[in-house]
Amino acid sequence: MMDMIIGLAIISIIIALISLLYTLKVGKTVNQQKGEHDTDTKATAKHPILFNPIFLTYIFGFGGLILFIFYLTSKYY
Repeated sequence: MMDMIIGLAIISIIIALISLLYTLKVGKTVNQQKGEHDTDTKATAKHPILFNPIFLTYIFGFGGLILFIFYLTSKYY
């Protein structure tokens, strides 16, 4: 049980670091844009959800929670 907790903690730290780096990358992109009006890049037009790190955090967080619940139910029931 303790190994699983340590593994989940390590995975959580890795996801948090990746999210931080991605957020910083998006912040630099926003700061480099010139002008008062927003312009859509090709990447934003194709994948608007990818430029919303909070939305991705909810998806991965709840997805991981659901997987963890399924794992526990299959292990103990």
